[in-house]
Order: sequence, then C-alpha cells, then structure tokens
Amino acid sequence: MIIKSLSRQNKSFDALYKYLTRDKDSCLRGYNLYANPHDRRRTTKEFLDNAKYLRKSRGKNYYYHEIISLSKNNLSREQQEKILSDLASKYISLRAENHLTFTALHTDKEHTHIHLMISANEIMGTKRVRLSKKDFSAIQKELEQYVNTIYPELEQTEHYNKDFTKFKSKKEELVSTLEELFKKSTSKDLFEKYTKESNLEFYTRGKTTGVIFESKKHRLKTLGVDERYEALNKKFEQAPKEGKTAPLNENEAKIKARREEMKHARETRHKEAKQRTKDR
Repeated sequence: MIIKSLSRQNKSFDALYKYLTRDKDSCLRGYNLYANPHDRRRTTKEFLDNAKYLRKSRGKNYYYHEIISLSKNNLSREQQEKILSDLASKYISLRAENHLTFTALHTDKEHTHIHLMISANEIMGTKRVRLSKKDFSAIQKELEQYVNTIYPELEQTEHYNKDFTKFKSKKEELVSTLEELFKKSTSKDLFEKYTKESNLEFYTRGKTTGVIFESKKHRLKTLGVDERYEALNKKFEQAPKEGKTAPLNENEAKIKARREEMKHARETRHKEAKQRTKDR
C-alpha cells in the first residue's frame, strides 16, 4: 500500500474534481460535505466557500490531493473496493477529521486506488493545518498497521513500518519521551505528574533550560525540543483558572455543533462500511 500527498497552492477545486471524475464508474463520496458528491458545482462551491475563511497568502496551500493505492493482490475488484472505502474512512479520521474531503475510487488501472481532495483548513477554520513529515509518516505507519491487522488477505508488504525495530540511542529515546510528554500534557498538573512518572527533572540556569535524565543534564535546545517546551509553558500561563471556562462565542458554537454533527455521520458511515466488509 502506498500513500502519497500533493499540495496545491491555488483554488483549482473544480479542475481536480473533473480530473477525478473522468471515469464515469468512479465511486464518489463526501466527508463533512453537505453537497451530493456527484454534484460538481455544489461540491466545489463548498470547498471554495470554506477556503474564504483563510487569509490570502502567497505560496500557501488551499488543499491537498492525496492517493491511497493498494499493492497487487488476488482479491476481487468488489472486495478491494469495499476494503479501500473503509481504509479511506480510517485515513480521514487520522488525517483530516474536521476537514472537507471528497474521494473518488478508481479501478481503471492494475492497482485499485482512491483519490482524496482535502481542504487545507478545517470546517470554517481560519488557519491552514499542515502536517509535518514526522506526523504524516506516523499516519502512514498507523494505516499500514491497520491494513495488515484487519485485512491480512490483502497480503500487503510493510512499506512504512520497516524501521519499527530500529535501535534507538539514549538521546533519541529521551527526545521521544519528551515529545510524548509535551503531547499528552493538557494541563500543568498533568505535566508535573507525567514528568515525575518519567523520572525527569527540568531545570533553568540563566537563559539555559534543560532536563535531568538518569543523573545526566541535557539542554533542551541541544535536544531540539526547546520551542515545544516554551510553547507548552506559555499555554499553561494563558489557560483559564480551574472552574472557569471561557464561553464560546456564536461562531465557535456554530463550528462546534457542525463538527459534532459531521463526526456522528462519519462514525455511522465507518461502522456501516466495516459491517459490509464483514458480510462479504
């Protein structure tokens, strides 16, 4: 299985839609879209309307064209279509849960594959969501692991998980531990709890910030995590005090309501797809 991502710095939603639907037998689906995916005008308009929330910026992305392709296998075309539809739903939940997504499944080549058009911003979002190479790699690995666990009959070779058993140095292990610590620390109390559980101790000497691990001092700047640490501390300082939650303004409440609605619809489709696969 191969997963590719191509960024697009213009609003050519209509052009990509036409390209993806050139085969009349393509199976089309929409995620977080109100429009019928077979309606080109309404579908592309919804992408354009959502892009209006973004600030105009030269050289910035407006959407992504991504492809999930299965390696050659002995399953029937119908079986591959069902499995690939499920993989697309799983991938979207990992990659773009709150984004507008249009998919077109193609079987016109030797390898069955699916195209995805994904908005750069979330629904009504004002910021572009960009995945780092590391984050995208993690998604590729997780989807590949999902494929090999749920659909062993596909007999897909490991392409993204080859380095899972690679030995890590002490420094690499420490960096991984710190990144995981920063990621799951949603409050200052949790940060202090996880720091203690990981046997870490942070220190500051003048302008130098570091961490003590196994009785050895490490500078956060040398480890490459100093900016993440500073951002986390800033987040804690700006967080509202316990027991006080900032009220949502009208626009935020609207966005939250729509995301909840779309999440429920997506989960329902995912369950139905899995059930159809089991019944095959």
